[in-house]
Amino acid sequence: MKELDSQLSFATIYDLAKMIQTRELSPVDLTALALERSKRLNPKLNAFVTQTADLAIQQANQAEKEIIQGQYKSPLHGIPIVHKDLYYTKGIRTTAGSKILKDFVPDYDATVVVKLREAGAVLLGKVQTHEFAAGMTTSSEHFGPCRNPWNLDLVPGGSSGGSGAAVAAGLAYLATGSDTGGSIRIPAACCGVVGMKPTYGRVSRYGIIEMAWSLDHAGPLTRSVMDASLCLDIMSGRDPKDKETVDLPVPGIRVYPNELKGIRIGLPMQHYYENLDPDVETIMQAAINKLRELGANIVEVDLPLIKQVQSAAMDIMMGEMFAVHKRWFETCPNDYGSDVRMFLDSGSQLQLSAYLQAQRTRQTFVDDFLNALSGVDVLLTPATPLTAPRADNYEDALRLTNFTAQTNLTGMPSLSMPCGFSPSGMPVNMQLIGRPFDEATVLGISYVYELNTDWHTRHPDL
Repeated sequence: MKELDSQLSFATIYDLAKMIQTRELSPVDLTALALERSKRLNPKLNAFVTQTADLAIQQANQAEKEIIQGQYKSPLHGIPIVHKDLYYTKGIRTTAGSKILKDFVPDYDATVVVKLREAGAVLLGKVQTHEFAAGMTTSSEHFGPCRNPWNLDLVPGGSSGGSGAAVAAGLAYLATGSDTGGSIRIPAACCGVVGMKPTYGRVSRYGIIEMAWSLDHAGPLTRSVMDASLCLDIMSGRDPKDKETVDLPVPGIRVYPNELKGIRIGLPMQHYYENLDPDVETIMQAAINKLRELGANIVEVDLPLIKQVQSAAMDIMMGEMFAVHKRWFETCPNDYGSDVRMFLDSGSQLQLSAYLQAQRTRQTFVDDFLNALSGVDVLLTPATPLTAPRADNYEDALRLTNFTAQTNLTGMPSLSMPCGFSPSGMPVNMQLIGRPFDEATVLGISYVYELNTDWHTRHPDL
């Protein structure tokens, strides 16, 4: 029985959905399993801020009743999920990992929350975020540190650390995330799961507490590429409440029947393949060899301006975050954690000209990436230059954003997925970057790699 429970806890949404639709598996039983597992493991991980067990049971019973009546809604119908604690949830505390909002209860739902609920998902609760999404460790001074399921002494990444930990530990099948400088892809890398940052404008941010409005993206963390695709399709779409969203068909996933024959994958060697930890470098080389074995043509590409992109992204991030927090920062600065307070202080000193110059050069950086992508289907990079660090290693924590912030600035779709493990047993992820609104290609190539490797099937022993 224990083995069966473990198999269900780490099953994919894709497989569970078929079992639920055919009534081979009850949403009520699946939800009870998830609640029991969360109750048992959350004291170790500290992933949850707020658990909604009663609501989950109610929603699971409703899902079962609808399915019995022939009203199956989507692959998420009856599937237990969690929301990052930046997402507004009506009647449910939404703290943003902060003291300032520790008792805040929204009176409406974020658009993504509505979409997932209407798709029939079952909400287990809200999971940890680094305070106001402004950090890579999810080590909260207010709610305690969230821990990495692969090694409890290490961070799960951030800012969506609770999301990464919950999915990796088998507590939930989907966790929502937000990504301003890598906050979906970094926890995915640190925890060995799949994190999809879609194109800017693909998914509504309405009702998600903002960090930096021109860099913020929303997306899913899951245990497989196909699951990420299924969830992204449900989360996507035009929303009048977020003027940046676009009216396009859902991205779907491109099918490659002949593995990767004829696919061209570009390696931007400048910056992305420099200063890697040796374990990451070795594992990335193995992943490149595997992609070549699957038929891909691997070529080096140039990004002449890449060294300038991260500093521009940071100027925009600091300027916009300070603008968002100016009133609170001036009236209750000591309510912020020390690291976030230091970040906001830096933002308060940023020259307006630096922010404007960063925005002015933004299209130049977009063009640089588009040129690199002009002769290839996707770019391939490491997701992070190192595996998950300790929370007190501030220098290593800062390095986690080295390869992710660039596509927040350009807005391009970027997926972080498992490609190996270090000798110490920590996951390593690679990142695939595509053209704007071409998530289907990014997901399709990633899926072929996933089908021919077993990294995504390995799980922490908790």
